[in-house]
Amino acid sequence: MARRVPLDEPDAVIKALQDFGGVILTGFSSTSDVGKVNADAQPYLDKIISERFSRSIPRDTVRCTRLFGRSATARETWLQQPAFLQVVNYFLRTTTIPYNDTNAAGLSTDAILSAAATLDIGPGMKAQDLHRDDFIWQHTHPHHLGRAEGRYELGSDVSVGLLVPGVKTRKENGATMFVPGSHLWDDCRLPRSGEAVPAEMDVGEAFLFLGSTVHGGGANTTPEPRPVHGFFYCRSYLKPE
Repeated sequence: MARRVPLDEPDAVIKALQDFGGVILTGFSSTSDVGKVNADAQPYLDKIISERFSRSIPRDTVRCTRLFGRSATARETWLQQPAFLQVVNYFLRTTTIPYNDTNAAGLSTDAILSAAATLDIGPGMKAQDLHRDDFIWQHTHPHHLGRAEGRYELGSDVSVGLLVPGVKTRKENGATMFVPGSHLWDDCRLPRSGEAVPAEMDVGEAFLFLGSTVHGGGANTTPEPRPVHGFFYCRSYLKPE
């Protein structure tokens, strides 16, 4: 099972991410705010579902993109929490010093939002292949001493993901599967059977994970959809999705 840490303990959250690559944040949101974001996304989801049914296209997974602009609650409440931003920028803040002036002050830039969307996982949807999110930037994980010894090296990650469930999430309805410790693997190490565990969450919790962590959406074997709100951050010099 994924480890749980209160969001208001950012140092403990950072430690859990360094050790496991992913952590469930308790106290991330009120249930009423989750309901508000669900309601913000639902009209867009309903429109897509209706269009698919009218064309006899399977429902599958439906996406409400541009959620940052469509949900004031997500934008102004969830993503502005100081403890959350502290953790994200701990891993993704980029600081550089001009190469020709070692006495100059360093330039620091914080993480930027790469993408924000609601994913509505339909009944009967199969599990997603396990993957690393940082692959979209062709980021690689070479073998080095730190990885071999199981030590996390700050600066090695280029992205962070946040998943906020719209409903109670269990393995049966497709909870995200993630492989604890996989953020320390090089690219030659592949997950073995049974290494992935479900990030099962109640409404109001959230799953925060590093872009180097191996994970994938689980299979929804229930008759009900599973909405989840995803927010993905990257380093300031990368192109957002």
